[in-house]
Amino acid sequence: MTNTHLLRQTAATLMAAVSLCLLNGCLHLEQKLQFLRDGSVIATYHYAVPVAMLPALTAAQNALEQQLPTPAQGNAASAQPMNWFLNETAVRNFFQRPGIELRQYRQTESDGQHHVHIIILARDGVRAVNTGLFGTMTVKKQEDGRTVFTVEPPGHNQAWTKEQVERLRRLCPDLKLTLTVVAPTDIVTSNGDQTGAHTVTWTFADDGTAHNPFAIIPTLKATW
Repeated sequence: MTNTHLLRQTAATLMAAVSLCLLNGCLHLEQKLQFLRDGSVIATYHYAVPVAMLPALTAAQNALEQQLPTPAQGNAASAQPMNWFLNETAVRNFFQRPGIELRQYRQTESDGQHHVHIIILARDGVRAVNTGLFGTMTVKKQEDGRTVFTVEPPGHNQAWTKEQVERLRRLCPDLKLTLTVVAPTDIVTSNGDQTGAHTVTWTFADDGTAHNPFAIIPTLKATW
């Protein structure tokens, strides 16, 4: 099977799962990586999911597990189920590795939303990022001494058809994903929104202003 065929098959499966889990609302995810001067990284996650969506999210995960191939070993982020953040034991087990400390796991509910807050300390931040612990990210030191942070977004949405994209938009008009990076020194270049000398944020939302999460997402970059 060619890569294109596999991508289209995966996209179709994801469409079915997304259709199931988003009928009652959408996921909001805010992820933040703070690179400290001592080389460590503090990673924070804030998930917000409509309470009514929780059973459907579990059902969607079961459907995915039956239809999608097992992720390759070593692909830490993609190997996690979509509802993993709702299970404290699963989160603790995932981050239970040398040099990694789960500093907080907390679930709350307010105004019909289920919130999950996670804080992780990685003592060797560059190693943790480069092993895929926090997603498809890399951190590299250049010859001039500057550090380059990149995120290669998942490629499955490049195979979605126009009809599939429109369906996703109707199902989940308020989907919002945010990634914030705080550097230990001034950020000199980035393709995100710089909200401070050390801070850059990328926001994905189908609101006509932010990056469209249902379109082809470019590589995210920042240099400090």
